Amino acid sequence: MLFHGLLGIAMACCCMLGVAADLQLEPVRVAPGVYVVYGDLKPASYDNDALTVNLGFITTSAGVVVIDSGPSYRVAQMLHRAIQRVSSYPIKYVINTGPDPARWLGNGYFKKLGVPLLAHEEARKLMETRGADQLKAMQALLREKAHGTELALPRGFSSDTEEIRFSDSLLQLLYFGPAQSSGNIAVWLQREEIAFAGAIMQSDALLALTADSRLANWISAYDSLASLRPRQIVPGRGTLGNLARMDADTRTYLATLRALIDQAAQRGATKAEIISQAEKSKELTAFKRLQGYAELAPANVLQAVQERDGLR
Repeated sequence: MLFHGLLGIAMACCCMLGVAADLQLEPVRVAPGVYVVYGDLKPASYDNDALTVNLGFITTSAGVVVIDSGPSYRVAQMLHRAIQRVSSYPIKYVINTGPDPARWLGNGYFKKLGVPLLAHEEARKLMETRGADQLKAMQALLREKAHGTELALPRGFSSDTEEIRFSDSLLQLLYFGPAQSSGNIAVWLQREEIAFAGAIMQSDALLALTADSRLANWISAYDSLASLRPRQIVPGRGTLGNLARMDADTRTYLATLRALIDQAAQRGATKAEIISQAEKSKELTAFKRLQGYAELAPANVLQAVQERDGLR
């Protein structure tokens, strides 16, 4: 009986270890030395490790730059292992493209390796203010998968452009003003004409407005990034694409939502009427093709209405 009891405990432990070891990230090559690790388009959950954003990395002869560290120590560790499968060079920087917890709560893993962490100052401020609550929520969601995850704030830069130079590469970290939230940046590889757009652009899934979002500012940031005419775009969520694809899935939605609410408000519609009209709008329901529309569309309309009310 004792043997069977010990065997049961051992099997349970193995199962728990299996849960902790079943995550393997597969980098997809975008261009020579440029890789993306795709996040899940479904909402954050225990099953998908809350990895709902795209991560990336750039390998050079002088070292590796990581773009977003993921939502946990575990994901960051698996990202590092994925990097080691394609490059033997050390990691020189980790860049956080925004304050979304899925983009920076893995920082602690890289901090332990002595890797410098970098983000825009506006994002860093939000991380400092909200980090404890973000970590608590992530720990509740991921349970044992969040083991080892600790807050590690990046160094903030305040300029609109920060450059990282290597012997054979130049990365520009570009801030165009607030998008989904303050501090969202893009990483621009000018020679390759590739942009890691962070939260500024996404494809395949409906974007989510937050209490920090301002439609006009987000559209302006989008247009500023688009003016660089990137050949390839790695969106913050969704698959790699060109500018036409990002226009269809991001900018058109933002502009359509803003126009619909402005027009309804100018007609004197109440908040309830605006929300009801938006639900029936052919222009907005055209975006049902995007993942998460049913869950996010009503909340986005409400957030956009509240934004307009707050600006009056």
